[in-house]
Amino acid sequence: MPGKSLGAASKRLPKFTPCSAVSTVREITDGVSFHAVRPTARTLLYWCRIQGVRRWSVLGTMKMKHAVFCLGLISAVAAVAAGAQGADAWVTVKPEEFEEAINNPLKGFRSYHRNGYGLIERRYIGWNSIEFSAEDTVERIIARTNEITRRGGKCFGELNVKLVPRVYLDWDGTLGTAQRPKQHWPADMAEFDYDSPAFHERLNRLIAKLGQAWDDDPRIFAVQMGLIGYWGEHHNPAPTQAQRHLLTDAFQKAFKNKPILVRHTDAEFMEAGFGIYYDTFGYVGREPPDGDKHQFPWQATHVYRDIWKHAPIEGEVEYNWQKDREEADPEGTFGRTPDETMTVPAYRRYMIDKIRRYHASYLGWISGYTSDDPAVLEGAAELQKAFGYRFVIDSLSYPETCQPGGDMPVRMIVRNTGSAPFYLNWPVAVALLDPQTRKPVWSAPLDGIDIRQWLPGQAWDSDAFAYRIAAKQYDASGSAKLPLELPAGEYLLAIGILDRQGGMVPSVRFAIQNYFAGGWHPFGFIGVGAAPRDTALKDVVFDSPAFDRTLSYHVPAELLAVRPPPAPDITPVARWEPDPQVELIDPWRYWTLVRRSDNIEKRVSADGPVEGPAGRRVLSVVGDFGRGSNLSYTFFNHGKIDPGRYRFSCRVKGTPGLTVRFDVADGWRNVINGVAVPLSAQWREHQIEFDIKVAFEKETRLRFGLPADASGQFHLTDPRLRKIDGN
Repeated sequence: MPGKSLGAASKRLPKFTPCSAVSTVREITDGVSFHAVRPTARTLLYWCRIQGVRRWSVLGTMKMKHAVFCLGLISAVAAVAAGAQGADAWVTVKPEEFEEAINNPLKGFRSYHRNGYGLIERRYIGWNSIEFSAEDTVERIIARTNEITRRGGKCFGELNVKLVPRVYLDWDGTLGTAQRPKQHWPADMAEFDYDSPAFHERLNRLIAKLGQAWDDDPRIFAVQMGLIGYWGEHHNPAPTQAQRHLLTDAFQKAFKNKPILVRHTDAEFMEAGFGIYYDTFGYVGREPPDGDKHQFPWQATHVYRDIWKHAPIEGEVEYNWQKDREEADPEGTFGRTPDETMTVPAYRRYMIDKIRRYHASYLGWISGYTSDDPAVLEGAAELQKAFGYRFVIDSLSYPETCQPGGDMPVRMIVRNTGSAPFYLNWPVAVALLDPQTRKPVWSAPLDGIDIRQWLPGQAWDSDAFAYRIAAKQYDASGSAKLPLELPAGEYLLAIGILDRQGGMVPSVRFAIQNYFAGGWHPFGFIGVGAAPRDTALKDVVFDSPAFDRTLSYHVPAELLAVRPPPAPDITPVARWEPDPQVELIDPWRYWTLVRRSDNIEKRVSADGPVEGPAGRRVLSVVGDFGRGSNLSYTFFNHGKIDPGRYRFSCRVKGTPGLTVRFDVADGWRNVINGVAVPLSAQWREHQIEFDIKVAFEKETRLRFGLPADASGQFHLTDPRLRKIDGN
């Protein structure tokens, strides 16, 4: 076989036909010969090569003295073989693996690179950019999606790029500027209100609209849940258990076709099969065995080991910490910049180790590498091979001949040598290509093949730099029905993986040499109506599957035509402004639970004893308080209160006999002596006066320290703060 131009040896395999005297297996070979094989005690085995057909003949329970009579039978069998190379003959091809990286969709680097690896984009979407008010329509979401899925004047479909969106409300707790606002609350919502029944109803309605807009949109790969907390990363504040249930139910109802990704491994999300976006991927300070047990690496290692089997693992590589934190150990991990990670072998090895260990599909920030630097791109290729799925076909079999209107079966043996599964229900298709144009004359999905089941290896061993459980071979068989009007003749049999929502066009490439630009992998000739003259691909030059810029997908014209609808009627909610002489605590703003126990949770209800948003909202902490847990309040824009005298008032109740401790902190440092607040079964009002003598350096924090090594309940409502010294 002349090198890569052929790429595979071609073999015919039969359908086995039971016979009392003879059973046969045919293979395409060259030459003609006839051989007798040493018999066993009661059988005689012959094989022959006649007219390019090698036929094994097993003569059953025959005494050796009768063997001579078998020679005539063998000759007859050979004659039959010469004339029977048609209906039952199968061709088996064993293609050579393509050893280089492939810029495949839904994996790799989470930034588009025209001349590098990367076919995924993540976009932050401010809630108020897709919904002006509660009565806004799904068309505004679609219109905004149209705006953000373009690059260099081209639609993502033309570039074969997919989007992972995240909707959020609060960037980082600050106001931002007119040019770059950091708060994205719709005008008819109270800012920082994550707790009210009205917000929860609004959340449900928005998620339903997102599903209408995105679940069938071919541009969307997966959806990051977002919505709550800084950057939509579920801290400041973290969603309560009730909110997690609400979010889980709403996203499961809204999205049937897209994976949902979350920041933390909360039990409700993991049980729902959601994936992970982890914002400090590879940071050694969070790695087991000494890292935070609540972060993804420890949880994926010890608690939720199979997250990756259900939905993608992705995130970003935190390079700021690599530069700023001594414990990040940049020289011992992955350097300080994406280009360093790509060009230093030890850094690449460290990152590949983490990709393999956690079965990561793609990552951001590291995607900011310099793709026009050949040395950097060479290093990026090593990571690209490790990311996500990588399908290698060990063999593929098909019938030498098929008939119009009949079945077109294909069988393949495939391995996933990457790090993760493929998560969307995209079909494997079979095609008959015109031998001259290499374009499909006919193609159809193969039934019975689910590529989501092709799992990679498991149980990564960092020392051996290999999976302890190697990637298994999957025996995948499927069939499609040929059209009756298919013209007789010779075709190239090819397969491809189609983008189901993107117009059923080829997209994913297998890691094999047999490839034609445009997404099809050819394996050999096949005859329609009669056997082909030959099945082998001779003197065929393949294209490289590494980068195929001819690939694209179809975005429905009706989606692209959607424009922003007219603005709905809005009854705006004015931004709450603090007044030191009247009130400094925003009645809508959240309080944050700092947990020092795994068995503690914050709850919110709307059954408080006092009229108004502050008095109706009840903040509760329930469970094992551990040591150091507290409920705290910070001011918008990282606000600080001025020096002076203040009065704090509130109503509390809880487990009788327990005492909480109120204090004020500059950042995390106490600036007043803590004041004990006893709990009782009934609501009791408390007033605490304190002096601030020195200006705050960091943000002001009001907090209730919970009793150490105790279990119980603490309930807070109607918290108020004002300055009382008249200045």
